[in-house]
Amino acid sequence: MKNPLYKILALLLAVLLWFLVVGEERAEVGLTIPLELVNIPRSLIVVNNITQGIDIRVNGPRSLVRSLTGRGLSKSLDLSNARAGTITFPISAEGIKLPRGVTITRIFPPNVVVVLQKLGQKKVTVKPRLTGKPPSGVEIESIQVRPEELEVAGPEEVIREVETLFTKPIDLTGLRADLVQEIGLDFRSLQIHALRQETVEVEIRIKKTGR
Repeated sequence: MKNPLYKILALLLAVLLWFLVVGEERAEVGLTIPLELVNIPRSLIVVNNITQGIDIRVNGPRSLVRSLTGRGLSKSLDLSNARAGTITFPISAEGIKLPRGVTITRIFPPNVVVVLQKLGQKKVTVKPRLTGKPPSGVEIESIQVRPEELEVAGPEEVIREVETLFTKPIDLTGLRADLVQEIGLDFRSLQIHALRQETVEVEIRIKKTGR
């Protein structure tokens, strides 16, 4: 059995530290903490721009308040029971882990709106986006994209309208030899993404006309 004296000393030390914290000068500071959406159902996708963080003001003993910088605070919104549509989440202090003695005096924004749509999937044709022209005496003989189709996913309403997905631009200016290039896809603002790969291979064969 441990010496009871150690237990008494530990208790006295804890009480002393408590009095030091309680009696310490208090301070109030503003912090920005990240907002995280968790447990999004696989059948849904968020389609609106969500604020990257929320602003809070905290009040407490100066030393504890200062220690909050870099502490990794965050606020999570649980979407596990969400359905397609618009949901307004009131932002509260619940789930923001603060040291004892530190309280939140203000939160902004007070609400966050999340718009969810059903997630759609389909195969679309991939085409290269070409810019510029080959030099005089050179013509494009053939262009091949591998793979020619990709399966993409995104908001059901958007997916329904998408038939073709283009690559990022390939500049033909000064092209004097066959070209094989791996290049990314240009999703732009379509809110869609490829399910298996984000790049394709484009092969461009040329022929010289002698002019």
